[in-house]
Amino acid sequence: MKRIIDQSTWNRKEHFDFFKDFDDPLFGVTVNVDFTTTYNSAKESGNSFFLTSLHRIMQAVNRTEEFRYRIEGDDVVCYDTIHATSTIGREDGTFGFSFMEYFEDRSLFIENALQVMNHIKQLSGITLLEQTDNINVIHYSPLPWVRFTDLKHPAKLGGRFSIPKISTGKLFEENGRLMLPMSITANHAVMDGFHVSRFLDNLNDLR
Repeated sequence: MKRIIDQSTWNRKEHFDFFKDFDDPLFGVTVNVDFTTTYNSAKESGNSFFLTSLHRIMQAVNRTEEFRYRIEGDDVVCYDTIHATSTIGREDGTFGFSFMEYFEDRSLFIENALQVMNHIKQLSGITLLEQTDNINVIHYSPLPWVRFTDLKHPAKLGGRFSIPKISTGKLFEENGRLMLPMSITANHAVMDGFHVSRFLDNLNDLR
């Protein structure tokens, strides 16, 4: 389900009009986020840290309204629920795209996501499944081998591309805490740095 944002009363109407026709309207930030509790929780429960951390990220995405905004034609819409399309690595060094349905319940999310991962790993090629073209998703890419400080995504440029992209890097220890590099890329027509900071606040409130 989705609702159309009433642009006549939207306080970002001028910002939307300003950025929507940019050739490259995307902006990004990279931060280190404390995932100590998430890591410990995954290990204690025997669950995948990848899926446990992704669920925490998706919780924060769904709790941050602007991360649910999408541009459809001349409209800005807000979806009730955002799911994940994530890259899934294979033993041969390639990856495939996946669609992971979001559930607030972590166990249910992980159970479903494991089935999706196993399916993608048995396929070959980039696996452009029908659901990966959905707009009510975020694009997620784990990069667990690299402790990056910046990251650039390939993108279909144009003001109408409004799906946020989130990537995470190699977990590292700092002052006794386990930190996860995180890159967030978004369309400036539908959100600003302020909204990214709200997403990070929501993320930090979750464990």
